[in-house]
Amino acid sequence: MDFFSDYHDYHLKVVDTLKTVLYQKDNDIFDKLDFYDDDVFLEPLLFSCINTNYENWIDAIIFCLSKKRHSLSPVKVKISDNSTIYLPNIGYLHIADSFNGKYVLISSDKEGHMNVSDESNIELHYELSSIIKNRQGIEFLIYNHELIQPLFVDEEGNSSNVTVSQELYEKHIENFNKALGTIKIVYPDYHKLVVKYIKKVVFYKGVPNSFATIQAHGMVFFNVLDEYNEVFFLDNIMHQCAHVFFNVLTFDKKELFTLSPTSSLTDFTGDKEDKRFVLYDRFHGLFTQTNINICLEQCFHQKLFSGDQHNELVGRFVSNMKRFTTAIDKFNRPDKYRTEGLDWFCYFKKVLNDIYTKNSILLNRHDVSNQPYVFNYKIYKKTNNLK
Repeated sequence: MDFFSDYHDYHLKVVDTLKTVLYQKDNDIFDKLDFYDDDVFLEPLLFSCINTNYENWIDAIIFCLSKKRHSLSPVKVKISDNSTIYLPNIGYLHIADSFNGKYVLISSDKEGHMNVSDESNIELHYELSSIIKNRQGIEFLIYNHELIQPLFVDEEGNSSNVTVSQELYEKHIENFNKALGTIKIVYPDYHKLVVKYIKKVVFYKGVPNSFATIQAHGMVFFNVLDEYNEVFFLDNIMHQCAHVFFNVLTFDKKELFTLSPTSSLTDFTGDKEDKRFVLYDRFHGLFTQTNINICLEQCFHQKLFSGDQHNELVGRFVSNMKRFTTAIDKFNRPDKYRTEGLDWFCYFKKVLNDIYTKNSILLNRHDVSNQPYVFNYKIYKKTNNLK
């Protein structure tokens, strides 16, 4: 299935839907934002704003994205506890420590200079630091933001506080970039999608596992530990970006299953243990595993790593393939698919069979039976008696 060549057409459907929603909320929206500039509508915080906190943030987000800022009314922006506010497409606005207010008013003159004042129109001193991007143009957030904070939830759906900082960015950016370069070598079509459609990355520390969500479309979130290396990012870039891509490729979900996509997975599999899972959400796992394992297999055969990193690559490959095999078996219900869904499933199953046929000895040699959900190299190394 060649989803790479058709991806942009699917992507445009998502952009058009966002434009429609924005227009329904504000008939003047295209006087403020350029209707024909699709890059404007790739801003993940636009999706977050619509989904979580529209009234408080839409004017500020529009101000940041507009090419006509000088013609817009001053916007009211909430300042975070560290006296900093992230302004997408602009930078990080740092307010003087002496300012104790909760909101500031921001406007722009024709030359693009920003004016910042308190709610009594008293001018405030500020510093503006630049947005951080890598060579491919992917942006890295170094502060949390009120619009994405609700996305950090634990397994029970409870809000969870996380740490987002410049220190985490500095510690992990090199391994992220190395992993992205490796993907370019072994899976160039996937790499092209990443650098074109992944707009923002967040490194954080906290409870939630790494994730991506349509509620911040185009943004991926990595829960990072100090010991994580290039191989971690290789696995997780493939994983989280795949969620972004599959959200686009299956944006119109009605042609996937004979059941509602929001049905309990139990209704699809017949297994009562699946009751707490949503059918469509779990179907995503087949797409992520397909692409993860294509990438990891190629890294293994091209011998791109050595020592501990090679061992970790093998462990992650074996672990992912075990999960992939289990998932394919669980979703092997041909009568429960519509045409599009069955096409996807058959593609996933073919990839699994092809990879397993070529690597069966390797895949059966290593023990990953005691691995937690988040791969743990220390456990794998001990279990398999690796030095």
